[in-house]
Amino acid sequence: MLDAKQITFYSKQTIALAMQQADKGGLPFSSVIVDQQGNCIGEGVNQVNQLHDCTAHAEIQAIRAASQNIGRTGLTGATLFASGEPCGLCYMAIRLAKISQVVILLDRHEVRQLGFDYLYTYQLQHQMEPDLKVDNLSDELKSAPFLKCQQNLDTIGL
Repeated sequence: MLDAKQITFYSKQTIALAMQQADKGGLPFSSVIVDQQGNCIGEGVNQVNQLHDCTAHAEIQAIRAASQNIGRTGLTGATLFASGEPCGLCYMAIRLAKISQVVILLDRHEVRQLGFDYLYTYQLQHQMEPDLKVDNLSDELKSAPFLKCQQNLDTIGL
C-alpha cells in the first residue's frame, strides 16, 4: 500500500490532470493508477465527448493505459485515484482489473452538488465486494476542476 506522502502526491496529480481537462473545456474527471511500488502506470481523463464513446470515462481510460503500459489486464495491488467517485460502470471495470484500492477526491454526492449527477449508475450495483478498499480524501483543491468546468458550461449556456 502507498504511504501518506505518495497518496498526497498522486492526489495532487489527479487534481492537476482534472484541472488541465477543465481548462481545455472538457469534463473534470481524471484518474491516475499507481502500482504497489508507487510508480504511476496509467492516467486517463474523461473523453466521452471527444471520442464519441460512452465508455471513455477517466477511470477506464487509465485502466486501458495501465494495462498497455505493463502488458497485462490484471492490476492487482494497484491504487486508482479519481477526481470524482467512479460511476457504477467504472467500479465494475475496477473490479475486473483487480485494482486493490480506490482513492476518491470527491464522493458521488459532492460531485452531484457541483452539477454532475450520475447517481443512477449505481442502481445495478447493489453491493460492492468487501475486499475493495475505497478512501475519500479531503483536499482544499479537490472541487476546483469541477467549479472550472461549471464556469465553462455557464459561459456557453449549458
